[in-house]
Amino acid sequence: MNSFAVITLNWNGLEVLSAMVESVAESVAKLHGRLIVFDNGSTDGSERVVADRWKDTSWFSLIKSPDNLGFAAGANRAIQSVDAEVIVLANSDTVFLPGSLQILLEAVENYPSAGIIGPKLLWPDRTLQPSLRDFPFPGNLFAEHFPVPGRKPAVKNPHTDEQEVDWLVGAVMVFRRDVFLAAGGFDEEFFFYHEETELQYRLFLQGYRSVFVPQAEVVHVEGASARKKFGRETYLQYIQAKLKFLRKHGYTGSSALFRLFMGLLQGYRLAAGIVRPALPRNDIRYTAPYCRKAFRELFRRNRRDY
Repeated sequence: MNSFAVITLNWNGLEVLSAMVESVAESVAKLHGRLIVFDNGSTDGSERVVADRWKDTSWFSLIKSPDNLGFAAGANRAIQSVDAEVIVLANSDTVFLPGSLQILLEAVENYPSAGIIGPKLLWPDRTLQPSLRDFPFPGNLFAEHFPVPGRKPAVKNPHTDEQEVDWLVGAVMVFRRDVFLAAGGFDEEFFFYHEETELQYRLFLQGYRSVFVPQAEVVHVEGASARKKFGRETYLQYIQAKLKFLRKHGYTGSSALFRLFMGLLQGYRLAAGIVRPALPRNDIRYTAPYCRKAFRELFRRNRRDY
């Protein structure tokens, strides 16, 4: 088996970080890997809790940044600091189910053309958290939200079989370090959200594919750190990140089409929120305050697409 390192980025993850480390600790030790916590300027002492817990092991290490560099920059620095052949980059709000880490590491050897390998993601209640995606160009986004004859969005594909997709939600990403570095790593313009999308698009252009391995299962709380930083504005970061992606990789007019489509979607969500106020998970995107803020974000004057 290739040498490997599990890397997790932490920012004030006191409620989640210990569980993440505990979920992989036994496998990391057994398989002779490394586990690195890169701390992005936490102020809640979460990094010290795990450092004290695992300080006497040979496989754990803590890297501290005095400031919050964001996911992309923090991940780049952490990955550059190790010489492992394979990187398992996992959010601090994930918990690996037994055997899943080894399954992912074996998949790297089974899929030599893979740029990114990812597991099946589960909500904390162990129901499926859809993680298969199409690249966020306007046509794909429209088909994801509204029926289009002959089109089936990746997010609606069965999450039961190994398969190649455009991109995978980046709660857990497994990849060869040399491939990652040759591609230029994460684009550090992306502070939160879609840094994994942009990386997987560049890898796709270079001939690599993203591979979904459902035999590996990981519980994902989703957005624990982002909600602490952005609160109820978290979903607005998706809009900004998508516009940034389209500015970099989209075709002429794609940003304008995206704004138009997303504006229509906010109207639809606002109407749905009025008709069905008790939506699953109390989704903030269906509330009037969110929709108004999204409209302003999409159509404010003198905007630059990030």
